[in-house]
Amino acid sequence: MMNRAQKRNLITLGSLVLVGILTLVAGFFVRGYRIDIGNRTFRSSGILSATSIPEGAQVWINGKLKTATDQTITLSPDEYQIEIKKPGFTTWKKTVTIEKEVVAETNALLFPIAPDLKALSFTGASQPKISPDGIKLVYFVTTEETANSSPEKELSEPDQEQAAATTSLSQEKEESKIGLWFINLAEKPLVRSLQPRNLVKLPVSFNFESATILWSPDSRKILMTVAKTEQANDYFIIDTNQSYDFTIPPLIGEKETKTQQTLTDWQKQEELSFQQIFIRLPEKMQEMLVNQGKNLTFSPDETKILYQVQTKTILPEKFLTKETVGASTQKETRNLKPDSWYVYDRKEDRNFLLSDNKDLKVSWFPTSRHLLLVKEGFSIEIVEYDGHNQTIVYSGPFENGHVFPFPSGKQLLILTSLNKNRPSDLYSISLE
Repeated sequence: MMNRAQKRNLITLGSLVLVGILTLVAGFFVRGYRIDIGNRTFRSSGILSATSIPEGAQVWINGKLKTATDQTITLSPDEYQIEIKKPGFTTWKKTVTIEKEVVAETNALLFPIAPDLKALSFTGASQPKISPDGIKLVYFVTTEETANSSPEKELSEPDQEQAAATTSLSQEKEESKIGLWFINLAEKPLVRSLQPRNLVKLPVSFNFESATILWSPDSRKILMTVAKTEQANDYFIIDTNQSYDFTIPPLIGEKETKTQQTLTDWQKQEELSFQQIFIRLPEKMQEMLVNQGKNLTFSPDETKILYQVQTKTILPEKFLTKETVGASTQKETRNLKPDSWYVYDRKEDRNFLLSDNKDLKVSWFPTSRHLLLVKEGFSIEIVEYDGHNQTIVYSGPFENGHVFPFPSGKQLLILTSLNKNRPSDLYSISLE
């Protein structure tokens, strides 16, 4: 018969064994193992982490409704047709390969079928220019006409004199809208950050057609160049944190020698910044891009690069020897054709064909998992970096080359005129 000390030791030992067994079972459970009651086995499975923006969408697997997003689903290793649906939004579709002990993610971004269009400027907008960080935008206002202007009615002579006096008084009280305007696209709670402000007041006689805008690499300053003659220019360095009045002479710009030095410094900053990211790519990928690549652009999170090649090129099967767990299982492309658009993911060492359309205007979306495709005069689309789920988010009039995503990814900014008698204005397109 056991004494009290022996019983206590036995209970302690039993507890430790039980904790060990439960820990082992929990470990297998997390890795996707499940008990198959029918076959009386402990089988390995994989996990699908179904996430979406917006949340609460339906998850369909092989045509059957299974659950809602932001849930994990245990599946046997195999290929599955995954659809994520939400009323009022586009449908996300993809063939996903489930591997044992591996978590596969959907990261589905759904877009509204009927997005809202909202005006952000009302006095006309010309030559909009986005900053390198994608947060700030400047544009010229070249006229005093507003969106609320209406045609003048036929007035009698006394009424015309009174109207002219009223207009003159009104113009004295109201500041001129003509100038270079600035807008911060960062969306902050309870802050009216999307209110444009007049960064540089300009005279009516200002030659807007001869003016160009260049952002500094750090997105803090602007170089405004104005052609004075065919051989000479005026240069103005503008700090976006200040305000300027160029309606009061004399205007003193930067000397050309100092401006050229500033441009040289900015170019060096851009090259250094690019090189610091570029050297993170595998050496053989670097070599290929140096010899054959063009139009190179890194994603905002710096893990992927968008590019084209000049001639037919074959990428080696693998640049990295280490296998990446949970990497994309989508089909990749390593036989490259000239002028097609490709995306290389340096973390997963996978290369995807984005589009064969060389005439597309392609740029990164803030998520770093999507890209913006602009088909001139036709539509604006968003596609995943692996070439799947290409979705039209806007089809209507817009000026080519002037399509910008908000930093949050919740809106797009376009330049368009919804009235042929009105100059173009800035409009936001809601994507949520």
